[in-house]
Amino acid sequence: MNTLLPAKQALCAILLLAAASASHANEEKPSLFNLFKGSGAKQDPPSVEEGPGAADVNIKKITATASQASVVLDKNCPQIVQPFELTDNLASLATFGVEEAIKTGEKILGSLFSSLAIAQDPGAISLDTMEEIPHSLKLAAKQLNWLPMTAEVMYGERSHKEETDLLDRNHKLGKKYYPIADKMLDEILSKVDQKHEYEFKLFILKNSGGNAVARPGGFLYIDQGLIANSARHPKAYFALAHEVAHVLQRHETKDLQSMVVDSISAKKDLVNVVSSAGSNPGMVIEHVKVGKNLFTRHHIDQELQSDACAIKLLDRVFADEQKLTDSIQVFLKDLPAPEPEKATSVPVSDLERLAASVHEIVDTPIKRHPNTIERAANLDAIYKEIKAKPAKGD
Repeated sequence: MNTLLPAKQALCAILLLAAASASHANEEKPSLFNLFKGSGAKQDPPSVEEGPGAADVNIKKITATASQASVVLDKNCPQIVQPFELTDNLASLATFGVEEAIKTGEKILGSLFSSLAIAQDPGAISLDTMEEIPHSLKLAAKQLNWLPMTAEVMYGERSHKEETDLLDRNHKLGKKYYPIADKMLDEILSKVDQKHEYEFKLFILKNSGGNAVARPGGFLYIDQGLIANSARHPKAYFALAHEVAHVLQRHETKDLQSMVVDSISAKKDLVNVVSSAGSNPGMVIEHVKVGKNLFTRHHIDQELQSDACAIKLLDRVFADEQKLTDSIQVFLKDLPAPEPEKATSVPVSDLERLAASVHEIVDTPIKRHPNTIERAANLDAIYKEIKAKPAKGD
C-alpha cells in the first residue's frame, strides 16, 4: 500500500495521532494503523510527499528521547549521515506518536485514519479540539530533522554575510591555499557513502589559529594557519572531517529547529510554520536570531559524536594507517591541558544550597565542549574499534 499525502497533511496527522481524544477508545483501528505501528511492519510505509522523485519511506525507530535537541543518543557515530528526508522523519514521528498514544492509553481517531486512507485533508478535524501536544512527542520531534534544506541554507547565507575575515579566493594567498583546502574537503566528502543534499561551501579565515567551524547549510570555515603550514595538515584533515560530521549529523540544524519550536507557543502556529517551511523558509528564519557565533559551541555529545565520525571518515581517506594515527595525535596534542579539579565547599544553609544550584546551572551549561580527558578517551575507543576490524584490503 502506498498512500501519497502532502507534508502538511502528514504533519497534522502526526500531531493528531498523539493528541486524539480518549473518547474513541472502542473504535476499531483501521488497517492503515499497521503502517505506522513500527519499523518492523512488512507493508510498504506510506509516502507523505507528492511529485516526481518521491522515494520509499525509511522509518527510523525512536527508542529514546532527550530533553535537549543537542543531546546525542548514540555518540559512536553508527552512520555518517543522519536521515534527512522530510518524508522519512515525518513517518518516523508518526510511528512514535502512535506508540506513545498506545502507552498512555490513548486511542487513535478512526475518522482520522479514514481521511488518511483516502488522502483527504486531516486538517478538516479542528485543531482547536486537540489536547496539548504530548511532551514526549515534542522531544522526539527535536531529535528528528524536519527543517527543509532551503531554510537551512537561507540561515547559513545570512550568517555568512556577517563574516568579515575571509580570505578571497582571487587573492594571491587565496589562489595558493584554497586548492589545498579544497582537495582535503573533496577527499573527505568522497568517502561519504550515504546520500545527502548538502552542497558544502568552504572558506578560509585570515588568522593563524588552528580551528574550523561549521554553520547551517553546509558553510565551512577553516583557519589559514592550518592550511599555510604543511606540518599542520594532519590536524586540518581532522578539523574538516569533524566539521563535516557536525553538518551531516545535522547538529546545527537540530539546534536551529529547536529554537524555532521553542519560540512558538500556539499549536496552530507550530503546525503552520513547520508544514510551510519548504514553501516559505523565510517564515522559519523569522523565529530565530541570525548570528555567526551562535553555532561555535556544541553540546558535549555532539562534539564526541563528531570526533567519532571524523575518525571513521579519515580511516576511509587515508590508505596509510599511520596518517590516521598522526591526524588523531596532532589533534590531541593541541587540546588544552586537563584542568585540575577545584575544591568546593559544601553548602550548609538553604541559601547556600540555592546559590550553589544557580551557580551550577549558569556555569555548567548544556552546551559545553567535552574536556580533554573525555575527548581523548572517546577518540581512543573509536580508534581501537577501527583497529579491531580486518585490515584494509583483506
